[in-house]
Amino acid sequence: MSSRSRPSSGARAPDTVLHDDRGEERHMSDESSEHLAPVSYLPWATPAGEAQRASPVSRAEPEESSAPEAAAERPQRREFGGQSRLSRRSRLAAVGDDDERTESESGAERDERIDRLVVSRLRRSALSITEVRSVLVEHGLDEVEIEEWIERYERLGYLDDARLAEQVVHSHGARRGKGSGAIMQELGRRGVDPTAARAAVDELDPEVERENAHAVAERRARQLTGLDRKTAERRLSAFLQRRGYPGDVVREAVSSALAAPGS
Repeated sequence: MSSRSRPSSGARAPDTVLHDDRGEERHMSDESSEHLAPVSYLPWATPAGEAQRASPVSRAEPEESSAPEAAAERPQRREFGGQSRLSRRSRLAAVGDDDERTESESGAERDERIDRLVVSRLRRSALSITEVRSVLVEHGLDEVEIEEWIERYERLGYLDDARLAEQVVHSHGARRGKGSGAIMQELGRRGVDPTAARAAVDELDPEVERENAHAVAERRARQLTGLDRKTAERRLSAFLQRRGYPGDVVREAVSSALAAPGS
């Protein structure tokens, strides 16, 4: 658009002539640029400038009014290791519910629950009759019920102290290098029937036990280099005795191990 000014007439400001897209002239008076009349505020209204000049105390009042809300949003103080009283009450209520469910449990439901537990443990590892008996006692079965359960597990092949004793002899003797004395202690600790335990240990080949003792003594003797002969004999003998080897086997194994080159 192009613009041009008309000659002035009197004291009136000249109009501005604008040409639009069609080429027609439009006159814009400078009267629109005259100053606006001053604004008068109503009695209850406060000018913006005066509101900004308000004292700090008056501006802080809204913050003080919101203080209770901010306090409500803060987490409640926790007690006794970070647990609130409400959480403790909830936990105690949950325990009470569990006790009620246990009391309301029928005999068949109880038997099924205990049976699943025992069978699950037996599948993980072999247990002795004494170990299973302890589990049944822990879950409240009386003596008559315990004997019935033990008999049933034996009949199903889940419990067999003789078989367990043979497994312990193999695992502790051949694999862990334990002597017959240590194997008997382990079987006694697990409550295996003494007759079954002795029968299994007696099946241990004396020659195999001797070979195991020699192998253990030779490995241990390598750690005793630098000691005098008497000290090395005393320490090696004590070590083999703790492993459960008989006295004659210990003496033979110690003599052979310390006589070997490099010991």
